[in-house]
Amino acid sequence: MKPWAYKITAAIPHLNTIEPLKMCVELLLAQSERPYILIIDTGSTADALEELVAMRADNVEIHFISAHAYRHASEPVAVALDLAQSLCRSERLFHTHSDCFLRRSDFLADTAKICGPSHPVVGYRLSPRNWATTEWEWMVGHTATMCYMPTIHRIGATWSFQRIHHAFGIPWHVAPGWPDTEVGFNYALRDAAILPVFIGCDRNFERQVDDNIDHVRSFSLSKLNNLDYFEQAKAWMEIALEEGRRRLEGQVSS
Repeated sequence: MKPWAYKITAAIPHLNTIEPLKMCVELLLAQSERPYILIIDTGSTADALEELVAMRADNVEIHFISAHAYRHASEPVAVALDLAQSLCRSERLFHTHSDCFLRRSDFLADTAKICGPSHPVVGYRLSPRNWATTEWEWMVGHTATMCYMPTIHRIGATWSFQRIHHAFGIPWHVAPGWPDTEVGFNYALRDAAILPVFIGCDRNFERQVDDNIDHVRSFSLSKLNNLDYFEQAKAWMEIALEEGRRRLEGQVSS
């Protein structure tokens, strides 16, 4: 199958978290509506890159971004999301994290039924940023978000930090965690009078488990800048991976 023959493309930014990434991919491939997958690496070490290349398959593309420096810690993820939108050849694009594991095998199919011309963005509300702003309350995150790409391309919605700064006049740094990856995309939605459909709400610094997802929040980022939290997140991740393996075994046996 060519990439455009799939109903859904799933995009996963990645940085040095191979084991969670593999689980994320396996659970995506176990969906009743199997997606085409784009993994966008944002600067992993050489050992991780070798494992990434080995994951390449007919329905799994691997791409690499290797900028020397960024002005904002979240900027490489925004670049990855914009690359994914440019590479997406299906009508629907599912943005997710490498530390977010789907819990329902029909999640993509059900979300795709909601997402279309009338509701072009369906996903989880951005996690609270009360210390910096109230704007997060109307913004969608990219934890588990489905986009109807004909509309996204028509309105020119991007995640770019350059656009956040130059088009919307937002400083590079306002407060910790603000602006974040999602700000420019949500400003573009607002300017086009598009309201996201929220199917859940992201939460900060915890293992978030609901009917749809098991998300060890900020696992990848904390490995870089919050080692105390990362130690807790590692314990959560071990449990999440084991439960993911059990779900996969149950799907195979059934």
